[in-house]
Amino acid sequence: MTTDPPTDDHIASAICSGSTYEKVRYQRHAFLRQSVPRTLMLQSALLGLLVALLPMYGLFPASVASYLPTTDPAVASPKVLLLGVFGGLLELLGATLLVGTALYRVRRAPLSESQAHTMLDIEDFARYVGLGTGGLAILLTVCVFAVGLGGGAAVDAYVGTAGANPFVASGMGLPIVAVSLVAFVASVVLFYTGGYLSVRLSGRDT
Repeated sequence: MTTDPPTDDHIASAICSGSTYEKVRYQRHAFLRQSVPRTLMLQSALLGLLVALLPMYGLFPASVASYLPTTDPAVASPKVLLLGVFGGLLELLGATLLVGTALYRVRRAPLSESQAHTMLDIEDFARYVGLGTGGLAILLTVCVFAVGLGGGAAVDAYVGTAGANPFVASGMGLPIVAVSLVAFVASVVLFYTGGYLSVRLSGRDT
């Protein structure tokens, strides 16, 4: 006796649910196909990684000091931080688009097939921008900061390989503490927004 995977049951239920949006969603091919609330939760987690940059910088060994613009994270603005800021902005852009499509679905339900396709096109774009490009930028930033935790020898090896010191001053005046604070607030907002939309979208014929 064989049992179909739960995922197959969920897809079948969605197709038979009467929701045009869910039918179209599961009939489309997409690499990133999480629901909007789930995507927002994942983006919240990625923004949470930016919050970790502050304690990571504070834990850098003394041997890394010569590579840093300053050892004070309240004023330090290393160049690699800009990559994380770029990733964070992409997360917020993607999240804004996702929230917009979710609210549209709530207000205009039930959607026509054409409307469902349009919403899913926007959602796909938002996921690739946020989880894809933005997520990669944030992960790379965290990885470079992790090199700093390895001490001066690790940073020296990185500089020798990359040909540049990622911790030189960015000149943008964006301190780590400010970026981490904004990322924390944004992470909390996205987490609760995802929960709110999960309730609003649950059981609706969108």
